[in-house]
Amino acid sequence: MEWGINLLENHRINLRNLLKTSLFNRLGVLVIVFTITLTAVLFYQFQYSFTTQDIILDAHEHYYYSKMVESWGSPPDTNRIILEINNLQLWCGIYRKNINTEGRPVPGKKYWSNVPANIDIKEFISWVISSDYTEMYNIKISNETQTGEINTMPVTVVNNGNYLFYLIIDYIPPSDWYNIMFAVLLAIVFILGLYFFIRYYLKPVHLMQNRIKLLEQGDLTSKVKIIGEDELAELSHSMNKMIKEINILLENKHQLLLDVSHELRSPLTRMQFLIEMLPEHNNNTKLREEVNFLENMIENLLLSDRLSMPYKTLDFKKTNTNKIVKKIMNLFPSTENIISIFNTIPDEEIVVDETKFIIALRNILDNAIKYSRGKDVNLSIEKKDTIEFCVKDSGIGIAADNIEEITKPFFQADQSVSTKGFGLGLTICKKIIESHGGWLSIKSKVGQGSVFTLHLPKVPIKS
Repeated sequence: MEWGINLLENHRINLRNLLKTSLFNRLGVLVIVFTITLTAVLFYQFQYSFTTQDIILDAHEHYYYSKMVESWGSPPDTNRIILEINNLQLWCGIYRKNINTEGRPVPGKKYWSNVPANIDIKEFISWVISSDYTEMYNIKISNETQTGEINTMPVTVVNNGNYLFYLIIDYIPPSDWYNIMFAVLLAIVFILGLYFFIRYYLKPVHLMQNRIKLLEQGDLTSKVKIIGEDELAELSHSMNKMIKEINILLENKHQLLLDVSHELRSPLTRMQFLIEMLPEHNNNTKLREEVNFLENMIENLLLSDRLSMPYKTLDFKKTNTNKIVKKIMNLFPSTENIISIFNTIPDEEIVVDETKFIIALRNILDNAIKYSRGKDVNLSIEKKDTIEFCVKDSGIGIAADNIEEITKPFFQADQSVSTKGFGLGLTICKKIIESHGGWLSIKSKVGQGSVFTLHLPKVPIKS
């Protein structure tokens, strides 16, 4: 006996642990319990509502009403009738039978009645006749009986050949609409209950969803709250661990780039110093350009890394488009004759992180100058739905298949064109303008040049 109790207890503990640690098992049990309960309640409700209309019970009812009327005799014994109808809480109206032209029995002269005066027996509507049951179940009913209603009250009429007995129950059954509404409301209550239970058990999913949104905003420190011990709890723990490892990898990558850039800049500085000490030669300028190119390359790599995660803050400052253009042109002193500027809103006030925005515009202009090969480059600034900084070049153009790819890191559209770079300029440009709440659009046709537009929102995003 004790062994059996211990075995039962072990099974109970195992079942409890299984339900505790398995989300799907809990949801499965929950759905089963709710389904069985809902089905049982609805079945009971509808079964109860339609029990009195069950065919076999109606046949029995006709039989017993016929036997009861038969026992009253003909002519009926009113004393006995009074005793029985009072005991059964019925109203009874007895009328001599007439036959109309259709052969249907209709009431004639009243013999005896305790039916209230406001009930008109002529309004009787017949639903079922006893001969139907005789044919259906072979139940022999000595007197013809009919079941129907008067003003929604159940009525049975017994015809013993000489008299019609109207037996009326003082009861109005509930409306079908009442049953339907009850069932619908009950279903809604159960469905809402099931919804809130599932919502409670799936709360970790909501927490993980919020955590992913924070991760998209650059938050690598907060954690998902662990709830329970099931699969979702394990998933939450794994997500926290994964984000921690990502944070470590990003820090290591950033530190590696800093270390590499430091090691590269040291010999570059020495090279610049040695170039200045060299005698004047035509190649000195080329050497300086190469060193400057390497420095810009290192700067772009570091900036691209810093822009890999979304900004938490930007150094927004008020300025105007004219000041931005002047600072941009100062970065291209040897190409003043190539770049044509059309600033239609020189005094337009904008709010930007000036340093980063100038880098973005500089990268686009730098690419335009390289691919235009000395031809004109147009910089136009207009105010439409956004403030547009539009750079149009006269270069070789970009194939339609490459337009979506060109802003990806290290992608270069045309390797046949000798241009220096790692393919980071447009990537950095896109990240910078998106950090301002704007976007970069590109239009191009092969052989007809390209148009790069920075769309800056009129209202700056909150820093």
